[in-house]
Amino acid sequence: MKRCLTLILALLLLVLTGCRNDTWDDRTYLKLFYPAPLEQSRGGDAIAHMNIPWDDMAQSDLQLQAERVMALLMGDCDADGFKVPVPHGALLQDCRVENHTAYVDFSDAYWMLSGMELTIADYCVALSLTQIAGVEQVSITVNGRELAYRDSQRFAAKDVLLTAADEPVRTLHTVLYFPNEQGQLIGEKRDLTLHEGQVRCGVVMDALLAGPEDKSLLPLLPEDFSVLTVRLDEGTCYLNLPSSDGALLPQEEEAQRLLIQGIVRSLCAISGVEQVQILQEGMVLSRFGRLDVSLPLTPDNI
Repeated sequence: MKRCLTLILALLLLVLTGCRNDTWDDRTYLKLFYPAPLEQSRGGDAIAHMNIPWDDMAQSDLQLQAERVMALLMGDCDADGFKVPVPHGALLQDCRVENHTAYVDFSDAYWMLSGMELTIADYCVALSLTQIAGVEQVSITVNGRELAYRDSQRFAAKDVLLTAADEPVRTLHTVLYFPNEQGQLIGEKRDLTLHEGQVRCGVVMDALLAGPEDKSLLPLLPEDFSVLTVRLDEGTCYLNLPSSDGALLPQEEEAQRLLIQGIVRSLCAISGVEQVQILQEGMVLSRFGRLDVSLPLTPDNI
């Protein structure tokens, strides 16, 4: 699931110069982020920024500043080289600031984005808005709904990773659960490497799909089992599965329960993961095989 987010090395400028309004020559500026020109992105930078004079806006309330930032991003900025980060036809339906969070809602056209294009658009919006003192994170929705296939639903400047293409970002020390020949779940300690753009829950699911390293243990997941998306939000890991996974489940209820227990125990072994909600094609699933999975699952309630 490693992505090409290494292209966002341009954001190193954000760290070097700070994440808030810059002041020089006795003037206040705001960084407005946008997709880098093609010739620049080929060299490694996916996001660029330009400095917008902000003296007149700096003393306005947060709501007015956020509205102005979004107006600039949506096309009011006519500076040479600026590119609107949202797809053509996407309309801004709402922009409000509450409790240090900017809530931005777009029309249906934003659904057109996926993969790297979605990541770039999300961060152009989030990084621009978090330039405003008092805005710490940004929530982006479409017609009031979150995008189920996103790894994260809220964005902050600190979330952007700044590492080289093949350089590991960090190591996740965790425990994965696989069955033995007696049908018991056994914890296997693992050190999993997270590269840029990867999330912990996604890396754990990748490792479960790859199977155990201990030869005395058996695979937890059936062959061809797949995951659409996985994300963590306020302690709940949302595991989004394709409908085809249901046909791969073992027939016996206890074998199905063992599979779900292995997934939930492995995900809940990650610090900050308290429970797992299983989705199917982005919607909460009521039953998975013979098991009731309508409510979030913990290692103790399966």
